[in-house]
Amino acid sequence: MFARKLTLEEHWRANLCMAAAFEYPFEWNKENENAPEVDPDAEWYGAFPAEDQPPVSTLIINRKEVRFDGHILKMGGVGGVATLPAHRRGGAIRACMGAALRDLYDEGYALSHLYPFSTSFYRQFGFAPVGGQSAIWRVRLKDLQRLPKARGTVCQLFPGDDLSPLLDIYNRAYGDTNFSCLRGTFDKNLEGGKPLKETRWIFVWSDEDGTPGGFLVGTRDKDTLHCVPDFSAKDAFLFTNVHALIGLLDFVRTAFIANFEAIQFTVPAHLELTGVLPELSGMECRAVLNGMARAVNAEKLLQCCHCQGEGQLILKVSDDILPENNGTFALRFAPGMENQVERVDSAPDIALDVGNLAVLLGGARTTDSIAMTPDITVYRDTPVIGQILYRKPCHILDLF
Repeated sequence: MFARKLTLEEHWRANLCMAAAFEYPFEWNKENENAPEVDPDAEWYGAFPAEDQPPVSTLIINRKEVRFDGHILKMGGVGGVATLPAHRRGGAIRACMGAALRDLYDEGYALSHLYPFSTSFYRQFGFAPVGGQSAIWRVRLKDLQRLPKARGTVCQLFPGDDLSPLLDIYNRAYGDTNFSCLRGTFDKNLEGGKPLKETRWIFVWSDEDGTPGGFLVGTRDKDTLHCVPDFSAKDAFLFTNVHALIGLLDFVRTAFIANFEAIQFTVPAHLELTGVLPELSGMECRAVLNGMARAVNAEKLLQCCHCQGEGQLILKVSDDILPENNGTFALRFAPGMENQVERVDSAPDIALDVGNLAVLLGGARTTDSIAMTPDITVYRDTPVIGQILYRKPCHILDLF
């Protein structure tokens, strides 16, 4: 089994793999005759049993840039992972993943993210769960009656309206959030008449000065206004401050209490809403997995991570796919100084794989999680660990 990038003429084969793997219709004549649509930010990979045979497994690398401790780093988002049923458990995905990660490393990428169907499956490729970093709230509209009164206005956006406020709100809401992607537009699928065709609504809240501060993209899910980004409906609920949050919720209650029983939306788990919502007894909040991550270039992440105070930590890093990441690194840091990273032969303070390295440096989990992670070994319990691996705003909003 070997893997390589697919040519444009082979893209329909990837669609065939996904149709067979995910059990959706595939129109043979239309698929293999139509000219392929080219996404300049996506690369398709396939695994082949032999040179003269078609691919039996595919994946897509979505090339992105993400925020990371004040830096902008290149990140490859993994999606479209599929294998023909007759070729499963034969190493095809490992071949695809190896080829894709090798190209990402050679092209200067630092991170890779994905949303898994199985966390245990992707652990074998060096990915680690980001953790319960998304909180899905379901709030009954009648329980919002005692919200503080929010000043400001709400407008609905229709085809042809300016959608740039959505991107501006996104950038202000996620500008200091690790793992958040840079975007040229908030969501190109909201352009044109597609939202109305899909019965999706866009509402923007602005403060008294007319500055947009929050928005929602919603659809109906039975008796609930659905504002959760997922693969079935990439809805949204974003706000830049508590006033925008209150303004949006108050608008939904006032405008839709006759249409819906509740609103469902997602926020990063580091945003605590219990101090805002007036009535918690009838509300539901559950933490959900916020994807998985791995370092593509461990040394680059160590160079870019933000450390507190001054000190040195010796880290032993392991990677079963990219041997360049294997080794022991000394990380030295001090205020006003760029991180100094070098390979050493010293005994490590801590040993971890590239997945847990990315998740902990990104701030997705606290140091308390280390004791509950079998893949991490602490050889010397030093306070310096907490100066490097500590909780920060960290959230993967994009789906791949």
